[in-house]
Amino acid sequence: MKFLFRFVLPLLLILPGCEDDAGLKNLAPTVLLISMDGFRWDYMERTNTPNLDYLVEHGVKAEALIPVFLTKTFPNHLTIVTGLYPENHGIVSNNMYDPEFDDWYYIGQGSEPVQDGRWYDGEPIWVTAAKQNQIAMTMFWPASEAEIMGLRPDEYYIYDGSIPNEDRVEQVLDWLDYPQKKRPTFLTVYFSDLDSWGHAYGPESTEMKSAIVEMDDRIGQLLEGLQKREMDDKVNIIITSDHGMVQLSRDRIIFLDDYISLDDVTIIDWSPVTAIRPDEGKADLIYDTLKDVHENFHVYKKEEMPEHLHYREHRRIPSIIGISDEGWSVTTHDQFDSQPNWYTGGGHGYDPAYKSMHGIFIAHGPAFKEGEMIEAFQNLHLYELMCHVLGLIPAENDGKLDSVLIVLRD
Repeated sequence: MKFLFRFVLPLLLILPGCEDDAGLKNLAPTVLLISMDGFRWDYMERTNTPNLDYLVEHGVKAEALIPVFLTKTFPNHLTIVTGLYPENHGIVSNNMYDPEFDDWYYIGQGSEPVQDGRWYDGEPIWVTAAKQNQIAMTMFWPASEAEIMGLRPDEYYIYDGSIPNEDRVEQVLDWLDYPQKKRPTFLTVYFSDLDSWGHAYGPESTEMKSAIVEMDDRIGQLLEGLQKREMDDKVNIIITSDHGMVQLSRDRIIFLDDYISLDDVTIIDWSPVTAIRPDEGKADLIYDTLKDVHENFHVYKKEEMPEHLHYREHRRIPSIIGISDEGWSVTTHDQFDSQPNWYTGGGHGYDPAYKSMHGIFIAHGPAFKEGEMIEAFQNLHLYELMCHVLGLIPAENDGKLDSVLIVLRD
């Protein structure tokens, strides 16, 4: 079997837990879920990706993976592992205010709310696994560092962006070296490079090629490690991304302070979906003022949000939502003048109907067909798919296994 590797690891003379592990040949169904944050559906066309190409040639690739609204990191990562729309799993944005808690949720390294299980209403797959006596370990995944429903992954890392990507892959391989009774059946690993570079330079930039190559190198490292462990045909690899990216412009700006007094509202989230919490008694005034002020800014009362977005029910969704058209940003004049580079790179968060917001799906392993190309599908269904592969009974969710059965071997 031949792999195309850019990254070469030193030969391992000893593989702990493998050389005398009789259970290796009968490895339990195992899923490694990989997130490449911000990997747009068409990025593989930008440069050579021999290791990703190998997985595609010998596995399944979708035209695209369609995110849920809003197309940001935490809502979609939670949807992937719960099978729930954000209005049902509770993480309706990267930044939220909960009126019942009278508290704020925000992301970022060291975020205390991210590690607080009270914010999560859905059951992630690592909790499903734990309830059914399977072992799960996470080398980063949004919310995996929190205790949810009284449970955590058996081993996990609190997010630390300084940990090199190579070390993240090595940790996953180390976990697979565990003896059979301790070896996880569900694992995750998360990479942020493409999202960071996309925000900084824009999705069409030449700089993105370096980030794409880095992701392909990490897949090469993983494949080589699996091959050395004789696991390359035993582990089910699922590669996903949470959203795509679109080019922003300083010529496509909606200045909110041109239309309303910011003294009358709390802006919970700015752009491209503006979450507005009006002061008491000001809701109708704010809505009536904003609803027709700009042709590229569509303002809704919470209860009138378009049905296809599934974004009405949770208390953390504020009473007024403004949705920008693709590539438009919402800000104030002061923010625009003080942060000029914010509007020259890339952005996401828009309606998932835009192709620019779509991500990737590649699956390879004993559970999946070989050399199969399928139509785009929604990430909502991945929880059901992973539960099926692992032999788990899924928690109640919004996904449908029937929507992804096409990727599975007969």
